[in-house]
Amino acid sequence: MFSRFYSIMDVGIQGELPSKVEKIRMLNVLNLLTLLVSFVYTANYVFILKEDCAALYNVMLTGGFVFVFLLSYFHCHKAAKITYFSFVLLHLFLFTNLFFTKESGFHFYYFLVPMGVLLLFELKEIILKMIFSVAAALLFLYSENTLNPDPLIILNSATNHILYQSVFLVNMFAIVLALTLFSKQIEKHELELVKQATTDILTGIKNRRCFFEEGEQLLIEANKTKQSATLLLLDLDFFKSINDKYGHSVGDECLVQVASVLQSLDFKNKVCARIGGEEFALLLPHCGPQRGILIADKIRVQIERLVIMNKNENVVKCTTSIGVSYNMTNQENLKALLEKSDIALYEAKDNGRNRVASYSEHG
Repeated sequence: MFSRFYSIMDVGIQGELPSKVEKIRMLNVLNLLTLLVSFVYTANYVFILKEDCAALYNVMLTGGFVFVFLLSYFHCHKAAKITYFSFVLLHLFLFTNLFFTKESGFHFYYFLVPMGVLLLFELKEIILKMIFSVAAALLFLYSENTLNPDPLIILNSATNHILYQSVFLVNMFAIVLALTLFSKQIEKHELELVKQATTDILTGIKNRRCFFEEGEQLLIEANKTKQSATLLLLDLDFFKSINDKYGHSVGDECLVQVASVLQSLDFKNKVCARIGGEEFALLLPHCGPQRGILIADKIRVQIERLVIMNKNENVVKCTTSIGVSYNMTNQENLKALLEKSDIALYEAKDNGRNRVASYSEHG
């Protein structure tokens, strides 16, 4: 049952951009719910009110919502949205002003249209949002202020009251659903913004800003508890030559694979980031200098063994020099540790590259 529901939700999403998939799914869900509500009303007309004519018209109008699924299936998503709201307005107008009177309360469904267009239409489709929202407002006012002296279906006050209550119950459910979808959209966008602000777009690991925020906090905790924390500063050797000789695509692949090596390091609460062009930093809590040097050399070997191919399928050699420092006084801030690691890094470069050097050796 649930698999069928999810398959209906996913109608028309194949090959679409991730930014559009969410709105397509929302349209499918709202369209399915509209169909279910419409079928409930059809059953009510047939079995309770004994009004076969109203049931027939309701089924015919419901066919319009089936057509919406066909449009989505063929990736006509804008047309699907326009068709959906057009049939909603037509459906409400006919049943409020032709079949029943305003005492049935059907015209209160117009309130859901502006919420729906805000959820489903893109930001750039503001004209369509305005058209459907204004149309819903005008049709509501028309229905509220126009008498229908000769409705096709005459209902007694008790039946009208039941219909009126059903409208409010559906409206309440729809409002809760809309607010839930709105909150999920906001939450999703917030997460995307946080990710964009803290992640290096090429490698997928943390960026410089995030490294300083998380690293500084980690170092404060380490200093407070008198725990060691070791900082590894990596700089790829002759990286400019790789870009110049093999092209930036090969250089980018080097950066991605190096980031993958750092990310795969099994070390709890580590903070790794790309903090410059070909420069990476790795902060390891509860890690002394000797262990840090061993980890740094392990990383150096892994990077040296990376298999990176250029367009001619030749292996491109990628190596790194690493500077290591640690909070020997339990008072250093992150900037001080970076400066010490940078000094050690230059020593590694001066001694031939593709090696590890530690600041602790300087006393």
